[in-house]
Amino acid sequence: MRETKPRSGPAYHRGTFTVNSLGDTFIDTRGWGKGIVWINSHNLGRYWQIGPQQSLFLPATWLKKGKNEIIVLDLEERADRSIQGLKEAVFDTPKKDTASEARN
Repeated sequence: MRETKPRSGPAYHRGTFTVNSLGDTFIDTRGWGKGIVWINSHNLGRYWQIGPQQSLFLPATWLKKGKNEIIVLDLEERADRSIQGLKEAVFDTPKKDTASEARN
């Protein structure tokens, strides 16, 4: 899921993704500020850019072959928001916040 239009303040973001084979994965939250993620109506958990955890575990049992839904409530403004699945967890490596760098 990639946001095309920047939002001001807290916002819900909704998207879909397709899964061809099932397996445990991690959702990369480094492009986000602070919020909550849902996958197929399951609350995956909370995230916060200050870490140290920069990914959320997504069990294979919460996925289905074919189309899946993701909803993200982000409470902070961020310039570069994107979500992707990873094979391993991410710790202590937040992405740079290009929006705050541009303001400074």
